[in-house]
Amino acid sequence: MKRTIFTIALSALSMSAMAQETEIAFTDSTVFVSSDRQMPEFKGGQEALKKFLAKNVRYPDAATAYGVEGSVVMTFIVGEDGTLSDISAHDCKIERFNTTKFSQETENRQNELKKQFALLFAKEGARAIRKMPKWTPGTLNGKPVRVRYNLRIRFIDPSK
Repeated sequence: MKRTIFTIALSALSMSAMAQETEIAFTDSTVFVSSDRQMPEFKGGQEALKKFLAKNVRYPDAATAYGVEGSVVMTFIVGEDGTLSDISAHDCKIERFNTTKFSQETENRQNELKKQFALLFAKEGARAIRKMPKWTPGTLNGKPVRVRYNLRIRFIDPSK
């Protein structure tokens, strides 16, 4: 099953709340936010999220030839109704590759390949997130709010 990633390590499920302006007060550069907040959650919790990603994230075929491994941080908004929007990728890192195969390429070509693989990982991460069902929305003071969520997805060569 080359197209299925055998190992997905969620090295960091980092979350940060983005509350609505009316719920944040600025006074002398101090930000006050109520401590009565609940972060959004994938239906079924973290284990269900890991299973979903293991089933739906595919290791790009093109990366196999070079044994490329890496990670990407996907950022998205979990809306007040649990829908996901504003999906973007950042912090795309190529962490490992077949050095023997890469050394046969020119330095410019190596850099080009690394960019291409980072883009493939970002596109695959976005594709998988677009397939996700609605989440349980985050709340602030008992009211649903939009929350920016960061999720690191690690791509490991399944042929290893």
